[in-house]
Amino acid sequence: MVKKTLILLTFLISCTGTKVAIEESKSLTSEEVLNVIFESYKNFSDNPEKAVDVIWGFAHEDNKEITGPKERFAQMLVSEPYDSIIDLKEYSYEVTYENETNVHYEVKVLAKTNNYFVITWVFEKTDCVDLEGQCWLTIAVTAPEYFQSGI
Repeated sequence: MVKKTLILLTFLISCTGTKVAIEESKSLTSEEVLNVIFESYKNFSDNPEKAVDVIWGFAHEDNKEITGPKERFAQMLVSEPYDSIIDLKEYSYEVTYENETNVHYEVKVLAKTNNYFVITWVFEKTDCVDLEGQCWLTIAVTAPEYFQSGI
């Protein structure tokens, strides 16, 4: 079911734009949102504007306040150390903390440079500004940290 949802969501993003993906976010699990975000990183260079829109669209308002406006956020993504995960080759993740409103993931990334990085990605289930209901949004992200090997 997760793969079907991800494929459908990827198709919707490709065909109708980022707004649809964000509108669909209230029905997505935190894991599905994480996959949408990391697929955007994986394919970043194919359409950088769309990738930024997706990643920005799943950011919590508090996160946007710290990292925004969107133009500044986009510049941050292509600057060190965050640029190390643009066009990543592979990623894996595991939940390190979870309750009803928060989920922390440890994400391991094989970068395009064949280096490995680890990132902590934190979601909060919150009322969404543009949606009638709650959805999972990024509340915090650690800078990618280099590690020896294996995802």
